[in-house]
Amino acid sequence: MRDTFDFSEMEPDIVALVLQKVIALAPGFSAALAAQIEREVKEQHGGKRLFVPKGKRRMTPQERGAVYEDGLTGMSTDEVTQKHNIHRATLYRVMKSGGGRFGG
Repeated sequence: MRDTFDFSEMEPDIVALVLQKVIALAPGFSAALAAQIEREVKEQHGGKRLFVPKGKRRMTPQERGAVYEDGLTGMSTDEVTQKHNIHRATLYRVMKSGGGRFGG
């Protein structure tokens, strides 16, 4: 069990980064509890590449479908992007994928 976290690696350990923030922001959160959580998370997810979203809301499958359907109509690109409050690049990604999250 360790009480400190090493951030000198080229790719920082996201689990350690998050737990360091928790310890800094929650004075009652112990380093021992952080070490236990770190151990359990690494046992369950160690070696996997996980996605950490930037915090922006993602489109639901229904929203993606609606964008795709509108993209197939005679609506202009600007009309579709304004109606769904999305960027042009997002519209192009949705259209390229056929409306699905992974192109299916």
